[in-house]
Amino acid sequence: MSNFVHQYQRELDRCRQQFESLDLRKQKGYLFKFTTFSASVQNILPEIPIEKHEELFQKLLLQQVYTTFDQQFLTANDLIQTKGPVQELITSPRPNIYCTFHLGSYRLMATYLYRNGLDVTLMVSSGTYQQQGKDIWTTIKGLQKKHKLTNSFQMLDAEQPSSTLQVIRALQAGTSLVIFIDGVTSTTGVNRQEDKEVQVRFGAQNVWARKGVGFLSHLTQTPIIPVIGYREKNMNNVLSFLDPIIPEAGCDRESYCRRSLQQIYDLFWHYLTKYPEQWEGWNYIHKFLDQHELEQHADSHKLQRHRLTKRVAFNHERYSICDLEEAPILFDRRLYLTYEISSDLRDFLLQIGTIETPEEALGTDLYLDLLSKQIIS
Repeated sequence: MSNFVHQYQRELDRCRQQFESLDLRKQKGYLFKFTTFSASVQNILPEIPIEKHEELFQKLLLQQVYTTFDQQFLTANDLIQTKGPVQELITSPRPNIYCTFHLGSYRLMATYLYRNGLDVTLMVSSGTYQQQGKDIWTTIKGLQKKHKLTNSFQMLDAEQPSSTLQVIRALQAGTSLVIFIDGVTSTTGVNRQEDKEVQVRFGAQNVWARKGVGFLSHLTQTPIIPVIGYREKNMNNVLSFLDPIIPEAGCDRESYCRRSLQQIYDLFWHYLTKYPEQWEGWNYIHKFLDQHELEQHADSHKLQRHRLTKRVAFNHERYSICDLEEAPILFDRRLYLTYEISSDLRDFLLQIGTIETPEEALGTDLYLDLLSKQIIS
């Protein structure tokens, strides 16, 4: 096994060297993706200084390279370190709902269980099903051939109406479910179905979470096993299997969904604060935030109009300017809104702190509009 460990470490080092040879700032879309990432960290985990955001973002990009490699390197499944009652879970005749997040080398979660003999149903978003489905099946077939596996594996699109019934049947037949609780974004925001989602506390914000995990657990009386994956400093992948969440007798389904989801997110928060650079969800967690709450929070920070004699400056804490190829973009870091602006206005905003009478230079209407939106302060 030590030879495989050394080979694995060498391959990861090769991935890192190739990654570090890239000029990330010249990569298409880098600036806008980083700005969205930074806004989410600021809104949810404000304890991390903004000055450290770009370093975290680049570490996340490298982690994504490692994650892709781990899926292709079949032996990575054999090198995983586990914590918790893994053997008891694997040898149990009853199925479980394994609930996880896009933290660490998250793609190893389902393949590890399958590699160890469990019948597995993997639920993924439509985007993952379409974009990564072929690669996932390549890994499964590789494991089948390498280890002569005969247990079953199926992958379902969580956004298909028939998927819930298929999962219920699978659980009743003894097949365990693997689901990424932070992965389905197409049913959030304007497409949200509030009868299927519930708000949970997540750091400094509330997020909308789908009730599906709790619903399936309660309906089929199947335990939820929270599993958190992360990569240690020595590059070892760890899967931490936490205590099961079990439907209590007499607990109604709605209450159980709320309680179980909050418990899962609280458990995840403990790991996220330790490994913030390993969570892919920073790139899309804004889709789970409540726009109305964001607007209320922004309104509570309304600034009073400054007097003409007071020096104002561009509000870097709330806004970022992204120079895209088409035009400069003003990005609202609180509301995740974008405004196309002229090059002249961009230059003016960046220099406004040096201008003695900005209201006179801008015109009163524009000056007040910028103040009201907290673009200048």
